[in-house]
Amino acid sequence: MKKTVIGIDIGGSTTKIVGFQFEKDKKPTLIAPQFVRATDPVTSMYGAFGKFTDTNGIALSDIEKITVTGVGSSFIN
Repeated sequence: MKKTVIGIDIGGSTTKIVGFQFEKDKKPTLIAPQFVRATDPVTSMYGAFGKFTDTNGIALSDIEKITVTGVGSSFIN
């Protein structure tokens, strides 16, 4: 079973999201980063997360950890 770790950087105008998939006894696989622009940091983060998981076929049950950083991260609970 693959486990995914996702990193989200919520900037002032652009949110960047990237992930790594881990499989037992294999090197981590980088999932191509994506960029989303929105005027609201919360909207941007949710849009980036939804687009990223949908595009890469990642189920919520496959996600082990999500790390959020950046100026907009203070808006996320």
